[in-house]
Amino acid sequence: MAKQYTKNLIKREFLKLLEETNFNNITISMLTDRCEISRNTFYYHYEDIYILVKEILNDELEKIDKEFKDTLSWEESILTAMSFLLENKKAAQNLFKSIDKTDRDAYLYKVCESVMSKYVENECKIKNIKAKESDKKLITDFYRAALVGLLDTWIMGGMKDTPDEVIFRIGKLFDGNIERSLKISESLA
Repeated sequence: MAKQYTKNLIKREFLKLLEETNFNNITISMLTDRCEISRNTFYYHYEDIYILVKEILNDELEKIDKEFKDTLSWEESILTAMSFLLENKKAAQNLFKSIDKTDRDAYLYKVCESVMSKYVENECKIKNIKAKESDKKLITDFYRAALVGLLDTWIMGGMKDTPDEVIFRIGKLFDGNIERSLKISESLA
């Protein structure tokens, strides 16, 4: 219990520091001072700050997986997934502008992959569509790639627009395309 409390304290204070300063400026000393813990305590829980970041992002991915609801559209699911970024907007901007594009895109990839693969599977189940597995993967990959690009541009652009404006607009523009593509898969050789 004490271990989890300390880990949560470190995560919470790290996000607060990210609200105030760039990721590259944060040191272990700054974080341990803020948490009122020793450096040894930090290192007991985390190898370095990068492991801390990965754990925070993985925690969010687990929440996304648990919170996916069959009744939500893919648009609502993406927005639910983006809630962490919106709740920690300044921290997310400081973090994503500081880390390598490959790491940033890896996180967005996992988020979009999780949402889209569940949505595609759910569409097949609810509408009794017998799409080929390879086509389901192709459809998921296509939408995931498009969403990663959109979200990356949004984050790097300062998250000025609300994501629902963009995501719901895309949803309306492409309404029915996922279901239609899955149905076409049934008839393709």
